[in-house]
Amino acid sequence: MKSFYSLIKISPNEMSGESLTIGLILSTEGKLRLKFSKTKKNLAKSILPAAGSIIDFLENEIQHKVDEQQKILTQNKNFLFELPTLFSADYFSYLSKYSNGLLKFSEPAIIADIIDDEKFEQLFRLFVYDDQNNSEKTLLKNKSIEKAFYQKVETNLIARVKDKVHTNQSLDNQIVPTLFKPFQIDCLGLNGVLIGAKSLPFTQSKETLHKNINTYISVIAHLSSAHNKSLAENKFYLIADQPKKHSPAYELWKQLFNNEKLIKLISADESGQVADLIEEKKAVKFIL
Repeated sequence: MKSFYSLIKISPNEMSGESLTIGLILSTEGKLRLKFSKTKKNLAKSILPAAGSIIDFLENEIQHKVDEQQKILTQNKNFLFELPTLFSADYFSYLSKYSNGLLKFSEPAIIADIIDDEKFEQLFRLFVYDDQNNSEKTLLKNKSIEKAFYQKVETNLIARVKDKVHTNQSLDNQIVPTLFKPFQIDCLGLNGVLIGAKSLPFTQSKETLHKNINTYISVIAHLSSAHNKSLAENKFYLIADQPKKHSPAYELWKQLFNNEKLIKLISADESGQVADLIEEKKAVKFIL
């Protein structure tokens, strides 16, 4: 008899790819098991205070679905023809690939064994409940770093120019046709040249950083072409504090720092430079 389990996760920032495991769901021998960690839920709520009630709602909805599907599985034992059940390994494989937003499920892990209550608790302790889990401590620390980073950008740049140029502007494929999903830029203005800035905390994964930087470059190229500006004359900035040396993100940061032909790399403390330039050039809004 094969069993499978899937980890239930909360994703504080979909773009960063980071997540916090808060629960475990398991299917074995016609029985479903579900358990959430109160500690992990409270941690998720501390990271996302505004989403506390949503997290509780999602937990209740999952519990309701499990109870509903368990009834079907129990009934199937007494029927010649089985009723269809939603909770299959294929279904959770689908959820792992296509679920968007706050709630995530991991790819189902198949176990060629029947999982009893004791083994389920072992799985739960291994994958969900561990107060000393370093990755989750790092996640919480990174959220604190990112909050301070964005606050500096808000104070030094956005608050100064929000009445002059576009700030916290979401660009979609109506503005940049090559975009598959909206891309947010901190500020964007035009007067003779294009001036823009994108903040990006280097606490995120390398894959997420590469994706955002490549999209930013694509946006710059399209806007320059659309407004007949050469890439060399425009002034675009990437606001990113230097990560720790020898960290996975450091080499990428160093490459950007040493090559400023297209984008100038500055720290959050230096982001006031962009506001100075916008005021000096008298840049204005231009997107209708």
